[in-house]
Amino acid sequence: MSESAGAGQGQGASRVERAGTDVAGRAAGPTARAARPWLSALVDVAVALGAGAGSSVVLVDSDPGSVALGAVACAGLLVRRRLPWVSLLLTLPAFAWADAFVPVMVALFTLGTMPSQRRTTVVAVVLSALVHLVSVDTWEFPDFVTEDVVDAALYTAVPALLGAFLQARRSLADQLGALRASSARERERDAHDALERERAVLAREMHDVVSHQVSLIAVQAGALQMVARDDETRGAARTIRRLSVATLDELRSMVEVLRASGGDDRDASPQPALVDVPRLVAESGIDATLDLCLPDDLTSAQQRALYRAVQEGLTNARKHSTGAPVAISARVEASTVLLHVDAGPATEPLPDLPSARLGMTGLGERAELLGGTVSGVTRDDGSHRLTLQFPL
Repeated sequence: MSESAGAGQGQGASRVERAGTDVAGRAAGPTARAARPWLSALVDVAVALGAGAGSSVVLVDSDPGSVALGAVACAGLLVRRRLPWVSLLLTLPAFAWADAFVPVMVALFTLGTMPSQRRTTVVAVVLSALVHLVSVDTWEFPDFVTEDVVDAALYTAVPALLGAFLQARRSLADQLGALRASSARERERDAHDALERERAVLAREMHDVVSHQVSLIAVQAGALQMVARDDETRGAARTIRRLSVATLDELRSMVEVLRASGGDDRDASPQPALVDVPRLVAESGIDATLDLCLPDDLTSAQQRALYRAVQEGLTNARKHSTGAPVAISARVEASTVLLHVDAGPATEPLPDLPSARLGMTGLGERAELLGGTVSGVTRDDGSHRLTLQFPL
């Protein structure tokens, strides 16, 4: 079941990654196309030829001078990307004296597509409109207003506005593509962070619950092996203890693999509470005294941290203070909850039990989430104290 869930998460992350790559590719498309100079040059030649074809309708019966101005205007479109103002100035004579309006419209459209040329585009539109109005033979009202001014706006302002509109649309499309790619990366990062949090919680719960229970089985099996009267019982106890030790060793490896950094704590079911501590102590098989003077309104997270601290203290006592009595006390001092698990020096041979060495790390994470700390001190005589504290 866990493998299927992991595979599903992996496939989901892969889909998100592919989506982000596709969106990023689409967003980078215009830039990639702009990086091909030969394609831009080919388009410029095609535009110049198209403008010449469009102007030929007006210049078909014109004098050679007008045709020459039209040819210069069309040739000027070849530099409209690199030198837009030069291109526009080369189209104005044909616009004024040969009525060749297609080249100037193309030049103004090109200026409109350049975001960095917004102010100069306005100047270019005004200049081109004035050139057209000055070239009008007669200024007769109201024909001048209804025809010439409208024509000037049609030939100058409209292409510039169209270019600005298309540029804005292209810019918005690029921004939308970048936003989609960023959103895809953010979703992938969130999924990865959620997976890390789940791994951290799972590793901590495995260490706190399974390690405690298995180590208790190993200790009880070792005790049974020592007091058993017949060989069959001792052999069974030896086998149970060997399997328990192997299980703890495998558990240590699994916890190290699952261990991940960071993440907020999350509830996992079932969750122990403070009322479960006496039963935990009674089932530990350790000579332990319990003195808890704590308020009843502790939160579930606080009660769980206290339970896990007692559990970790009992587990450490089995491993490092075998046979020694354990004193567990908890009280509130200056609005701070203090828990002490004191274990005396070992009175029996220490069992050879593997350790994941992550119990204090998990407790430290729990204490940090509560704004507190956890510490462990080993004295010279082999006794040790585990202390958990956090504010109310």
